[in-house]
Amino acid sequence: MRIEDIKDPTFLKDLSYQELDVLASDIRKYILETVSEHGGHLSSNLGVVELTIALHRVFNAPIDKILFDVGHQTYTHKILTGRANEFKESLRKFNGLAGYQKINESEYDCMEAGHSSTSISIASGMALARDLNKENYNVVAVCGDASIVSGLSLEAMNCLGNQNNKVIIIFNDNEMAISKPTGGIHNMLNKIRGNYKYQNKKNGLKRLLTKYKLTKWIYKLFKWIKNSIKSLFYQSNIFEDLSLQYLGPYDGHNIKSLEKVFKSAIKMDESVVIHVRTKKGKGYEYAENDKEGNWHGVGPFNLKTGQSKVKNDKEVISWSECISSHLHSNMKVNKDIIAITPAMITGSKLNKVFKDYSDRSIDVGINEEHAVTFASGLALNHKLPYLCIYSTFMQRSYDNLNHDVARMNLPMVIGVDRAGLVGEDGDTHHGIYDVEITKGLRNSVIAMPYDYLDAKNIMNLAFNSNKLFFIRYPRGNVSINDYSNFSKELTLGKWECLNEGSGEITLISTGPITKNVKELIQSKYPRTNLLFARFYKPFDYELLLKYCKTSKKIIVYDVYSTKYGLYDDICNFLIENKLNPEVINLTLPNTNIGHGSIDELLTNLNLDINSLNKYLGD
Repeated sequence: MRIEDIKDPTFLKDLSYQELDVLASDIRKYILETVSEHGGHLSSNLGVVELTIALHRVFNAPIDKILFDVGHQTYTHKILTGRANEFKESLRKFNGLAGYQKINESEYDCMEAGHSSTSISIASGMALARDLNKENYNVVAVCGDASIVSGLSLEAMNCLGNQNNKVIIIFNDNEMAISKPTGGIHNMLNKIRGNYKYQNKKNGLKRLLTKYKLTKWIYKLFKWIKNSIKSLFYQSNIFEDLSLQYLGPYDGHNIKSLEKVFKSAIKMDESVVIHVRTKKGKGYEYAENDKEGNWHGVGPFNLKTGQSKVKNDKEVISWSECISSHLHSNMKVNKDIIAITPAMITGSKLNKVFKDYSDRSIDVGINEEHAVTFASGLALNHKLPYLCIYSTFMQRSYDNLNHDVARMNLPMVIGVDRAGLVGEDGDTHHGIYDVEITKGLRNSVIAMPYDYLDAKNIMNLAFNSNKLFFIRYPRGNVSINDYSNFSKELTLGKWECLNEGSGEITLISTGPITKNVKELIQSKYPRTNLLFARFYKPFDYELLLKYCKTSKKIIVYDVYSTKYGLYDDICNFLIENKLNPEVINLTLPNTNIGHGSIDELLTNLNLDINSLNKYLGD
């Protein structure tokens, strides 16, 4: 069968194991060819090909609900559910197939997520609703080793262990083992527990003995004896301590073995964790040997050499690398700075920081809330924490920022990575809400740099401010040689006038795109006043008042936030000062924005540079 001819996963039930292995190889090749052209999440998808095939062979989706945690490992799932053609042609492209699960894309996508560790909580709710409705289907949550130890996953499993609503959890372990299996006794017990005939008899005995009050104590005695004997030979693990059944570990690339244990799990009456071991990047040498996560998310690359197809300009670096380099310089001078990240060392380009200052660099895992409160403990003990976190992930830690940092007026610098639109990752990853979330925090400062040098000066100011200081920076690149003429010694809250016009229009812009705005205005609309709003908070009220007094039109151009960022505060300022110019709102809409390149998205939203032309001029 051609991959493109797959309509739904029902055909899997008719294939032999040999044919399934061939299919797995074909799908893996299909994924490699597609991602090498379009970019996307590679290693995680190469690692779950056989696991996904086994899931769709045993379970009957979409009646059975299969939830993939985060969703960046669903490429095989999309292919098996009839989306191969769209996958090949439009993966992560504007108006094309999403890189994650999307409910409106297929009936097989029963949830959406871009943040990790949500699958078990959602699955638990689905299972309760199923049972209340007296329906009969399986709920399966596929959760990785990094996601399953996150706080939300642990909370969900702790609750699930006390529920009677069965969920099957597939623990996809591609890096570490929670339980250390040893010896023949372990193997024997594992073989018995993975046998569906055994599970049938076990469940039948349980139902019989717990049916009557008289025999309940016999069941409890048998269970106690069994667990006591088992504890002599079998090491306990966190899942069993949470009152969840545990099966595994199993080879996540052996479809026959996976099929057997999945069928066994279906026969069980209680929630169960099936521990499978997979190889991240399987089938592609460069991804298999990757120890730093460089092949997790990739751009287009040469399939044979593994080299990126994107031209490398030594004078241009990513904004993440820019901020990381300035952090490195500050850590060299100030021994009290502690770098913290929630599992994004590679994504935020912190590799050199973690290598050179390993004793002062902490990866707390996918635990954003803990990252903030952990940092507050450092601040309370006279250290200066720097937390590097994606804007979209920082949303999870609002209460910690408010209660554990701002309330106690603790100094902390937070690098808000991926502020604004992020492009192909789409609506779950766009960083458009952090300003409205953080500007209400007492004593907080929010800044966004103009260029490489401005970022350096902002960071120096932040580490000397003794405040909760947010530095926003976008996904994209910055030239290391394109310096502004701004003063090195920045003043907190100080904006810049980049074009002193003689007209009655004032345009207020923020972030790196302001450089392009400046070029447009100086070449075509020199009479327009251009203000660079370096700080979302505090405002440069003196500069704002100076130009707003004489302007008949105020244009607020902020492609990194919604109207609840700059625009609302400027409108409030105008009202308070009894000024009544026309105010044009050119900010991101407060809605789900799809995926595609950042330029495509801005053009579609009429927020690209060219769209300014209709509002400028006298």
